[in-house]
Amino acid sequence: MSALIPTLMPAVVPVIVPMVMFALVASITPGPVNIIATSTGAGFGYGRTIPHILGATIGFCVILLLMGAGLSTIFIANPTAINVLTVLGAAFLFYTSYKIAFAPVGNEGQRQDTPPSFLSGLLCQWLNPKAWIVSVSGISVFAPEGGIIMLYFVAAFFAACFLSISLWALAGLSIQGLLRTPSISRLFNRLMGGLQAALVVYILL
Repeated sequence: MSALIPTLMPAVVPVIVPMVMFALVASITPGPVNIIATSTGAGFGYGRTIPHILGATIGFCVILLLMGAGLSTIFIANPTAINVLTVLGAAFLFYTSYKIAFAPVGNEGQRQDTPPSFLSGLLCQWLNPKAWIVSVSGISVFAPEGGIIMLYFVAAFFAACFLSISLWALAGLSIQGLLRTPSISRLFNRLMGGLQAALVVYILL
């Protein structure tokens, strides 16, 4: 295996930089997963946001692997599958928007609900139409033949997703002190929930 690395590297190196840039841009731009991370970081701190971060990161990497294994051809050949996924995803994301917007707040502005779980983060990717569209377009450009390039692509997205979602969570954590007033905390929750709902509408359009 080690003998193959020198042979493979010249073919892989020119693709690595644009591949990493694509993964980073796709991961760090605003989306439901990142909005939830910001809200959770602000309400519960970074440590309790990690299950959501890991769930979303691993969830997206699983999508990439499934698409690379041939699921993309099924989606391309069956537009109805995309429509069903879009409806289910929109319903789930609107539900999470509602939960964020109307999360109960304590006397000192602290969140009274529970932070999203690993499974919730996973579902946020699996039911997010944007995640499937990004994976199809990314694979078609960077890893159409699969193989070792596909593994590099998944590794690039794992690092980019974990880093990007973490940055959004830390952005929420940075304003945690401002949310100790219940009225401000409720306003923040409404803003985050409304922003996520608006993003879902944008995705549907």
